[in-house]
Amino acid sequence: MPKRLAFLALILAAPFALSGEAALGQTAKPELKWSACGDVPETDCAGLEVPIDYAKPNGAKFTLRLGRAPAVIPAKRKGVLLILPGGPGAGIIEELGGMRTEQHVPEFQQQYDVVTFDPRGIGKSSPVRCDPKAAPRAGLPMDRKPTQAEFDAVARANVPFFKSCADATGELFWHLSSKETAQDIERIRQALTPNEGIVSYAASYGSEYGAAYLEAYPQHVKALILDAVMDHTVDYAPFLARNVLSVQDSFERLEQWCAQETKCALHSKDLAAAFDAAIAREPKTRTLVPQMLAGGDEPQFGWPMVAQMLAEVGGGESKMLKEIAAALALSTNEDPWLRVGKDGLFRGVMCSDYGPQRDYAKVAVTGDMLAKVAPRFLWKFWNSSPMEHASAGIGVCVGWPREARFPPHSLKVGPHRNVLVLNATHDPPTPLANALSVYLQIPEARLVVADADGHQALIVSKCAYQTAARFLADPKSVSSVTLCAK
Repeated sequence: MPKRLAFLALILAAPFALSGEAALGQTAKPELKWSACGDVPETDCAGLEVPIDYAKPNGAKFTLRLGRAPAVIPAKRKGVLLILPGGPGAGIIEELGGMRTEQHVPEFQQQYDVVTFDPRGIGKSSPVRCDPKAAPRAGLPMDRKPTQAEFDAVARANVPFFKSCADATGELFWHLSSKETAQDIERIRQALTPNEGIVSYAASYGSEYGAAYLEAYPQHVKALILDAVMDHTVDYAPFLARNVLSVQDSFERLEQWCAQETKCALHSKDLAAAFDAAIAREPKTRTLVPQMLAGGDEPQFGWPMVAQMLAEVGGGESKMLKEIAAALALSTNEDPWLRVGKDGLFRGVMCSDYGPQRDYAKVAVTGDMLAKVAPRFLWKFWNSSPMEHASAGIGVCVGWPREARFPPHSLKVGPHRNVLVLNATHDPPTPLANALSVYLQIPEARLVVADADGHQALIVSKCAYQTAARFLADPKSVSSVTLCAK
């Protein structure tokens, strides 16, 4: 199965200063020592020491791992392009390994050193560890709205799991917010280009890191692209609701395609009925299809594969489904503490950014609305098993013991013409509504909308890639609003 499919599953006036910024700004440029990564071909790696808690810059520290794909022709090198990883959970292996070609890294290497990193708690940047014995046993139902009692049971199951992650990982587990990753990005800028602004491409959850960086360090933004946009200006329930509605939209797009295209394995068939029948026969189908919709209409990992899988399962054959499920597994580390730690990392980031979910009655109002318009995907709103089901959900942060370190808020940025907001019209994990919301909160930013299906406009639209590349080289070369075809 294509590596991109797994990556897609990983599956949004005056600036304020982040605490510790002044002290960091006074430090000398860190020295980076690059050598072959070993686990990522044609990529060098280096370590960068950063504080666990930026409010205590002289306190405990850990090492971020940076990865670099050097410019092909050093004499033509224009600088550094920093890719902010998505997920949360992706890092160097995904960005410069599995997704290297799809994200146009070889093309960018014609002009830049392409650099990315393992964000805090990920990869080899002090990865989160959790006790497998403490993994939550209670979960929320997949086929209906949970009861208050089931909601409370998940909270009780999550609490000891969170504690096990903190015990095994240390204080870093409580410092995984996008605010702190933005501070790490500033340290990376200081190490790479201390006398220049940042040139960066940020997609999916990386766009949240990018927006947080923009708020804190607008003076250091030379060119910033936010693609497949997260919207951290709304609370968790409406954020999740947008995702469910976007998945429903993408499923309806698949239905339309199957009705029109004879190459669809379920052409002229009732696709929704086939989906329901496949779920009854193979329950794993319920969570696989939304992941695969992120591939859009691409023949190797999108709609054609979805239809073929549903047709095979309907005929009693599960080989393809099992192969896809194995390819999409989000946590396969041989160390069980790191494997379950991926689940803890995802929760640690999401709950630090969105806070604990305590009010069942309040979030149920949104869930009831979704049950009427997107019943097949309602489970995504309530989901409590992020790695198993490749989805965020209310249940992920039920029982979280602390308030959000970086809660949702309106963007605090002034006019900035060096920011480009980019999104596909039909992106199931990160709907266009997110991008429009963020764009409208950054005066003078550029907007590119790609009329395409799938996750990450840079990947699914040639026009979007070409516009993005032009913007990175010269933000003034891109007009205020650009509409792109595929």
